[in-house]
Amino acid sequence: MAKFKYRFEAIKKIKQRMEKKVQKEIAEIELEIKKNENKIAELNQNIRNEKQKVLNKKSLKASELHFHSLYENYLINKIDEIKNKLAQKKEEKKIKLKELEEKNKETKIFEKLEEKHFQEFNYKQNKLEQIEMDEIAVKEFIKGK
Repeated sequence: MAKFKYRFEAIKKIKQRMEKKVQKEIAEIELEIKKNENKIAELNQNIRNEKQKVLNKKSLKASELHFHSLYENYLINKIDEIKNKLAQKKEEKKIKLKELEEKNKETKIFEKLEEKHFQEFNYKQNKLEQIEMDEIAVKEFIKGK
């Protein structure tokens, strides 16, 4: 019996590699999103800690109060920058998810095509085997006479 050889196997493998590459890119983007969310939480905690320090002091100089307000503004600006980066990363993730969906469709198309070719191959092989069996049966019948 002949061995099944899918003629588009190389293309199918390339499509699978491309799909895995996009999956890896999505995972990297998700990691960056998590890092940025953690940074925002950390900066918010810093703001709360600074406010608590100011409230716990009994007396403050005007310069210290000015310094704390500037530092708080700096942290708020930093949070806004990170939120902008976060929004960009989320948009990038949406684009990559759409790309992954396309790659997934392409891969499935080639898998279904392979399945169809395999079924055709089996059908042809079965037909050839049936022809061989018929020939053997005819020879045996002729010998028997």
